[in-house]
Amino acid sequence: MPLPENIEKIVDQVRDELSRTAYQCQVLQPLIGGNANFVFHGTLTTPLSDGTHEILVKHGEPYASSSQSFPLPTSRCTIEAECLSQLGGAVSATNEWCHVRTPKLFHFDASTNTQVQEYLDNGIDLKNYALKHYPPHTPINLKEQCLGIGRGLGSWLHRFHEWVAQPAQSSLRDNAAANHELQKLKHATYYQYLMMMVPRFTGLLSEAEATFAKVKEMADAELEKPDLQVVHGDFWTGNALLPDVPITDAVQTPMFIVDWEVVSLGVRVRDVGQMMAELYMLKLFKNIDAGTWLVQGFLEGYGQLTTAEAFRVAIHIGCHLIVIGGTVQGWGSSEDVARVVTHGRDMIINGWEKNSAWFESTDLAFMFKPQRDGVTVVEG
Repeated sequence: MPLPENIEKIVDQVRDELSRTAYQCQVLQPLIGGNANFVFHGTLTTPLSDGTHEILVKHGEPYASSSQSFPLPTSRCTIEAECLSQLGGAVSATNEWCHVRTPKLFHFDASTNTQVQEYLDNGIDLKNYALKHYPPHTPINLKEQCLGIGRGLGSWLHRFHEWVAQPAQSSLRDNAAANHELQKLKHATYYQYLMMMVPRFTGLLSEAEATFAKVKEMADAELEKPDLQVVHGDFWTGNALLPDVPITDAVQTPMFIVDWEVVSLGVRVRDVGQMMAELYMLKLFKNIDAGTWLVQGFLEGYGQLTTAEAFRVAIHIGCHLIVIGGTVQGWGSSEDVARVVTHGRDMIINGWEKNSAWFESTDLAFMFKPQRDGVTVVEG
């Protein structure tokens, strides 16, 4: 992804702004990959009192940095800063393989929509880490680390969902409730686009159009319910960062959960389903068995789903496979895309019809199996 055309102007603007704070940078390097905001790696002129000398800087404008004709409210920047400030060290998850938390927020200027966050040295997102470090037909000796990393992510998400539902977090809930525009955008990305994918893959999806319409109607109705919960809103492998070095059991791998602009009121299983879908695509597109192990560990870490929740998660996974798997470039050939879209269609249909027998023949059969002490019980 190329840098935006106006990046030099933004760099000068942000550098000048930070020069009047404790976060003056001798080097401010644009980073590739941000869709909504401009993101930079900064090297401080003077280290902070705790020794910090590198920072992550995010700057928001009233448009998407990667598509500047697309308007986005700058309130997203305030929402993210408030989330990070309130989360602080309140929610984390630790096991022998990893320590999962949010980055520290050092500074936020609401008048300029610029925030300074903790920088993860040599960081890479989990999607690209898995593609780089886990080969197809992943060796079985890597299974335990994959289960461990997945459990850490799942445990963190469960703790976040429980923590944010407490009365003490009412102000965060108020902020999430006010994030209507990005809530609607995220919802449309899945369930409105699901219907738009039918003509794109007519031969594969036309017979499922009626079921898709019912699913969309159900998903639309979900957001009208009075018992909505605060959700991250964009919980996927691209928003889980870790160091770009091989994981070992000798060191707890630090993981940061980032990008909080889409925090809103919603349905928790959508957070669960989005992460599971992205991990599952590692297996579906690249035959990386680590993807399946990460999914299994993630679900074990999150905790037992009810049967109804499992079917709802399956529907969301299927929707992701079609909408995201069917459009995002680089995953595979056109034949691979068609195969994954077909699998997504079948997940939606069988999830909607509550046909657990169909899932028994898939890599996600464990979704419908009981857990004991956080570990899936496999019979036989």
